[in-house]
Amino acid sequence: MHGDFHSDSLKHSDCPKENIFKFAVMNPCFAIIDRNTLSSSKLRELLLKVFPGMEVFTYDTVEGFIKDSNRHFIHFFVSDLLLLSHNEEFDPLKNTTTVLSTTDTMIIRSGYHILDVSTPEKDIISALKDIRENFRNGACYPDYAGQKDSGHEVLSSREREVLRLLVKGMTSKEIARELDISLPTATFHRNNICSKFGTRSIPRMTIQALLLGLVSTDEI
Repeated sequence: MHGDFHSDSLKHSDCPKENIFKFAVMNPCFAIIDRNTLSSSKLRELLLKVFPGMEVFTYDTVEGFIKDSNRHFIHFFVSDLLLLSHNEEFDPLKNTTTVLSTTDTMIIRSGYHILDVSTPEKDIISALKDIRENFRNGACYPDYAGQKDSGHEVLSSREREVLRLLVKGMTSKEIARELDISLPTATFHRNNICSKFGTRSIPRMTIQALLLGLVSTDEI
């Protein structure tokens, strides 16, 4: 692993096992990716009404979003045109992506959630409330607060794969290449892992992963 971490650091760890997973250290947030700045600004306003206290970030390009993706994004709102030109990146994130569209049947058939931004404001708010209800029902994201404090139950199988590569010192680009996934997907998993561990420090994360039995010293 790259860096100065050594296994004997365990002797001096200030991360007792019972305190390893403290969630929401990084605030969950939404990303709006749309070239139409007027439309994204309006959607941001409506999202803040439906999800008070939620952070919402807007981007006019996918490249700009990726450069600023060091956040805990839990849902993406992407314009249909940008999705069509970056389908490879967002296809693995269908469950957490809403397409800002009108009547593009090809996108509807592809299995994405659709938000028709041409409808009246009250209808858009109603659709956003449906998304909020899905969050509450756990339809989009697991309720980690209701799970046992065990690394194997808290992390998905894909997140455990990403974690093992993270503790080896791999970057998000290297992880994406190793697992044959897109960079946004790798970054998304990395942010989720950091949020669940409550740290972005790889040495600290490695210590916690060792204590939980998610990685072995041979893998570092």
